[in-house]
Amino acid sequence: MPATAAARTGEAAQESERKTRRAALILSWMLWAIFIGVNLDPAVTKAQAGVVGERPFGIPVRDFFMIFNAVAFFPLFWWTPSLMKLVSYARRQTEDLATTLLASVFTAFELALLFTSVKADTPADIRRARNIAFAGFFYFGALAAVWIVLAARAGV
Repeated sequence: MPATAAARTGEAAQESERKTRRAALILSWMLWAIFIGVNLDPAVTKAQAGVVGERPFGIPVRDFFMIFNAVAFFPLFWWTPSLMKLVSYARRQTEDLATTLLASVFTAFELALLFTSVKADTPADIRRARNIAFAGFFYFGALAAVWIVLAARAGV
Protein backbone atom coordinates (compact mmCIF):
# COMPACT_ATOMS: atom_id res chain seq x y z
CA MET A 1 0.00 0.00 0.00
CA PRO A 2 2.74 2.55 0.80
CA ALA A 3 4.26 1.92 -2.62
CA THR A 4 1.00 3.00 -4.23
CA ALA A 5 0.92 6.21 -2.17
CA ALA A 6 4.53 6.89 -3.10
CA ALA A 7 3.73 6.29 -6.76
CA ARG A 8 0.81 8.73 -6.57
CA THR A 9 3.05 11.30 -4.89
CA GLY A 10 5.67 10.81 -7.61
CA GLU A 11 3.03 11.15 -10.33
CA ALA A 12 1.70 14.31 -8.70
CA ALA A 13 5.21 15.76 -8.57
CA GLN A 14 5.77 14.92 -12.23
CA GLU A 15 2.45 16.48 -13.20
CA SER A 16 3.33 19.61 -11.20
CA GLU A 17 6.69 19.80 -12.97
CA ARG A 18 5.01 19.43 -16.37
CA LYS A 19 2.58 22.23 -15.54
CA THR A 20 5.45 24.46 -14.39
CA ARG A 21 7.38 23.76 -17.61
CA ARG A 22 4.28 24.43 -19.73
CA ALA A 23 3.59 27.72 -17.91
CA ALA A 24 7.25 28.72 -18.26
CA LEU A 25 7.18 28.02 -21.99
CA ILE A 26 4.03 30.09 -22.47
CA LEU A 27 5.48 32.94 -20.40
CA SER A 28 8.77 32.76 -22.33
CA TRP A 29 6.95 33.02 -25.67
CA MET A 30 4.88 35.95 -24.41
CA LEU A 31 7.92 37.86 -23.13
CA TRP A 32 9.92 37.10 -26.27
CA ALA A 33 7.04 38.35 -28.46
CA ILE A 34 6.79 41.53 -26.39
CA PHE A 35 10.53 42.25 -26.70
CA ILE A 36 10.31 41.79 -30.46
CA GLY A 37 6.94 43.50 -30.85
CA VAL A 38 7.92 46.76 -29.16
CA ASN A 39 10.05 47.47 -32.22
CA LEU A 40 6.87 48.00 -34.23
CA ASP A 41 6.14 51.23 -32.34
CA PRO A 42 7.35 54.23 -34.40
CA ALA A 43 8.48 56.06 -31.24
CA VAL A 44 10.70 53.11 -30.32
CA THR A 45 12.10 52.96 -33.84
CA LYS A 46 12.87 56.69 -33.68
CA ALA A 47 14.77 56.26 -30.40
CA GLN A 48 16.66 53.28 -31.79
CA ALA A 49 17.59 55.26 -34.90
CA GLY A 50 18.91 58.00 -32.63
CA VAL A 51 21.30 55.48 -31.08
CA VAL A 52 22.53 53.42 -34.05
CA GLY A 53 21.43 55.41 -37.11
CA GLU A 54 18.77 54.78 -39.72
CA ARG A 55 20.42 51.75 -41.35
CA PRO A 56 22.87 49.87 -39.12
CA PHE A 57 24.79 47.35 -41.25
CA GLY A 58 22.61 48.40 -44.19
CA ILE A 59 19.44 47.06 -42.55
CA PRO A 60 16.49 49.29 -41.64
CA VAL A 61 16.72 50.11 -37.92
CA ARG A 62 13.38 48.46 -37.05
CA ASP A 63 14.34 45.21 -38.75
CA PHE A 64 17.81 45.31 -37.20
CA PHE A 65 16.41 45.59 -33.68
CA MET A 66 13.73 42.97 -34.29
CA ILE A 67 16.45 40.51 -35.32
CA PHE A 68 18.76 41.66 -32.52
CA ASN A 69 16.03 41.31 -29.89
CA ALA A 70 15.01 37.90 -31.23
CA VAL A 71 18.56 36.67 -30.73
CA ALA A 72 19.45 38.63 -27.57
CA PHE A 73 16.30 37.60 -25.71
CA PHE A 74 16.27 33.96 -26.82
CA PRO A 75 17.83 32.93 -23.47
CA LEU A 76 14.39 33.63 -21.98
CA PHE A 77 13.56 30.05 -22.99
CA TRP A 78 16.18 28.80 -20.47
CA TRP A 79 15.91 31.53 -17.89
CA THR A 80 12.14 31.56 -17.32
CA PRO A 81 11.77 27.79 -16.71
CA SER A 82 14.80 27.85 -14.42
CA LEU A 83 13.43 30.76 -12.42
CA MET A 84 10.02 29.11 -12.14
CA LYS A 85 11.62 25.83 -11.06
CA LEU A 86 13.60 27.70 -8.41
CA VAL A 87 10.52 29.51 -7.07
CA SER A 88 8.57 26.24 -7.09
CA TYR A 89 11.37 24.55 -5.14
CA ALA A 90 11.46 27.41 -2.62
CA ARG A 91 7.70 27.12 -2.22
CA ARG A 92 7.96 23.40 -1.51
CA GLN A 93 10.74 24.03 1.00
CA THR A 94 8.97 26.74 2.97
CA GLU A 95 5.38 25.56 2.46
CA ASP A 96 4.52 29.18 3.16
CA LEU A 97 2.81 30.64 0.12
CA ALA A 98 3.02 34.22 1.42
CA THR A 99 6.81 34.00 1.74
CA THR A 100 7.09 32.48 -1.72
CA LEU A 101 4.90 35.16 -3.27
CA LEU A 102 6.96 37.87 -1.59
CA ALA A 103 10.13 36.21 -2.88
CA SER A 104 8.73 36.18 -6.40
CA VAL A 105 8.43 40.00 -6.35
CA PHE A 106 12.20 39.92 -6.81
CA THR A 107 13.42 42.78 -4.74
CA ALA A 108 17.14 42.52 -4.10
CA PHE A 109 16.61 41.10 -0.61
CA GLU A 110 14.15 38.42 -1.72
CA LEU A 111 16.38 37.47 -4.62
CA ALA A 112 19.27 37.01 -2.23
CA LEU A 113 17.09 34.81 -0.03
CA LEU A 114 15.85 32.83 -3.03
CA PHE A 115 19.35 32.14 -4.33
CA THR A 116 20.87 31.43 -0.93
CA SER A 117 18.09 28.97 -0.04
CA VAL A 118 19.73 26.49 -2.40
CA LYS A 119 22.23 24.58 -0.29
CA ALA A 120 24.98 22.11 -1.22
CA ASP A 121 22.68 19.13 -0.55
CA THR A 122 20.01 20.49 -2.89
CA PRO A 123 19.32 18.33 -5.97
CA ALA A 124 21.57 19.07 -8.94
CA ASP A 125 18.71 20.23 -11.19
CA ILE A 126 17.72 22.89 -8.64
CA ARG A 127 21.32 24.09 -8.28
CA ARG A 128 21.52 24.27 -12.08
CA ALA A 129 18.23 26.21 -12.19
CA ARG A 130 19.63 28.63 -9.59
CA ASN A 131 22.78 29.17 -11.64
CA ILE A 132 20.83 29.76 -14.86
CA ALA A 133 18.41 32.15 -13.13
CA PHE A 134 21.26 34.04 -11.48
CA ALA A 135 23.22 34.31 -14.75
CA GLY A 136 20.03 35.40 -16.52
CA PHE A 137 19.52 38.30 -14.14
CA PHE A 138 23.07 39.46 -14.83
CA TYR A 139 22.68 38.95 -18.59
CA PHE A 140 19.41 40.86 -18.90
CA GLY A 141 20.72 43.53 -16.52
CA ALA A 142 23.81 43.92 -18.70
CA LEU A 143 21.64 44.28 -21.82
CA ALA A 144 19.62 47.00 -20.10
CA ALA A 145 22.75 48.75 -18.86
CA VAL A 146 24.35 48.77 -22.32
CA TRP A 147 21.18 50.18 -23.86
CA ILE A 148 20.93 52.89 -21.18
CA VAL A 149 24.55 53.92 -21.74
CA LEU A 150 24.18 53.96 -25.54
CA ALA A 151 20.92 55.92 -25.36
CA ALA A 152 22.39 58.42 -22.90
CA ARG A 153 25.47 58.95 -25.10
CA ALA A 154 23.20 59.54 -28.11
CA GLY A 155 21.02 61.95 -26.11
CA VAL A 156 17.88 59.88 -26.58
